[in-house]
Amino acid sequence: MIKRYFLVVIFVSFVNIAFSQTIEELEYELSYYESGEEWGNKKDIAYKLLDIDTLNEYAIQYLIEAYGRNNQKDSANLLIEKIIKNNPNNPNVFLIIAEERNSHFAGLTFTQRINYLKQAKEIDNNNQVVIYMLGDIYYELFTKEYKKTNKKKTNLDYYSKNAIEYFYEICEKDTSFKETLKYPLIQLENYKGNKSKIKELENYNIQSSYFPISSFLSLPKDWRTNYLINVLDYSSSDDFSFAGVKSAISHINWYSEYLKAFEEPILIDSLTTEIYRFTYLRTFDNPIVIRLESNNDSVIIYWKVLDGKGGYSIGKIIENKSKVLIADEWENIEKQINSIKYWSLGVDKEIIGEDGSQWILEGKKLGKYHVVDRWCGGKISSVCKELIKLTDLKIEDIY
Repeated sequence: MIKRYFLVVIFVSFVNIAFSQTIEELEYELSYYESGEEWGNKKDIAYKLLDIDTLNEYAIQYLIEAYGRNNQKDSANLLIEKIIKNNPNNPNVFLIIAEERNSHFAGLTFTQRINYLKQAKEIDNNNQVVIYMLGDIYYELFTKEYKKTNKKKTNLDYYSKNAIEYFYEICEKDTSFKETLKYPLIQLENYKGNKSKIKELENYNIQSSYFPISSFLSLPKDWRTNYLINVLDYSSSDDFSFAGVKSAISHINWYSEYLKAFEEPILIDSLTTEIYRFTYLRTFDNPIVIRLESNNDSVIIYWKVLDGKGGYSIGKIIENKSKVLIADEWENIEKQINSIKYWSLGVDKEIIGEDGSQWILEGKKLGKYHVVDRWCGGKISSVCKELIKLTDLKIEDIY
C-alpha cells in the first residue's frame, strides 16, 4: 500500500512538471514569430493554452488581436463571454479584457471597459490596478471631451468628478501613487477651481524610487490649465521626446532595476555629501556605475560592474572597488559640470536607437538634485568620460 502511494505521488509530480513545461512551451511557440508567417494562424495553440489555463494572458491577447485584425468582432465577443463564464469570480478576467490593447482589438467602447472594471471592483474593492484604470479612463475621456469643438460641460464635469474620486481613492490606499497622480489631479482640480486642493497637491513631496518622477517630465508650461493635454500619456508632436508621467515611470523603472542590482543608495537632497553618479548601460557590454562623493574634505570614487549586458540582462556584481582622490580631481569634475551647464540641462529630446548605450548622470548637493539622461552620451559625455578616467576601469570601446 505504501509502495503504491509513493508511485501515485511520483506520477502526479511528473504530470505536474510536464504540465508546467507544456504551458511554457506553448507560450513560447505562440510568441515566436517567423518571417512571412500569417497573423492568426496559431489560434489552435492559443486555445490549447486556454484549455490548460483558462485565464492565460498570452492566449487571450493573441486570440483577441487575431480576431480584431481579421475583423471578426463576433468571434472576439464569444471568446470574452467564454472567458468570463470560466472565471466568473476572478477580477483579473475583467482586467485583462478592459486592458487598452485587448479592448482596442475587441472593439470595446469606453463604457464597456468601464463596466468591466466596475464588475472587477465589485469582486475586489481594494484592487489597486482596477481603481487606477478607472481613474485613467475617466481622465482620458475628460481630455478627449475637451478637444471636441462642441464639448459639453456636463460631460466634462462628470468625467473629471469620477477621475478625481478614483485617483484620490488609490492615493489613500497607497500613498506612493501621490507622486504619480499629483499631475493629473492638479489639472483636474484647476478645472474645478479648487485652489486649496491644488496647494495641497503641489506640496506632495514623495519619492517612491531611485528617481523623482519630476526629473523625467517635460510638460508644456501651461499644462496645469491646458486641459487638451493628457499629462499621463503626453508626448510632444514636434520631436521624438516622450515626457508624460507614464513615459517617466517607464524610464525610472528601467534604470532603477540596474541601480538595485548594483546595490546603490538612493540620492536624497537631505544628505550633506555632494555626489555625482554615472550609470552606463551598454547594449552589448557589462553595465557600469560610477559614484563620486565629496564629504568632510574626503573625496572617494566608487565603481561597480555587473556581469549582464545593458540590452539583454541585468546580472550580478562582479567588480566593486573604490579609491580616494585628491582635491584637484574633484575640482576638475566640478569645472566639467559647470562647463556643460549640467544643472540646467533638461529631459532628453534626442532620438534613442536600438543599439548603443544609455548614459544617466545624477548630481546631488544640499537642497538640490538633478538627473540628465542621454543616448550615447550627448552633452554629458565629457563629464562621464572624466569619471571613467578616475577609476581603474579599462574600457576599450566607449560608445
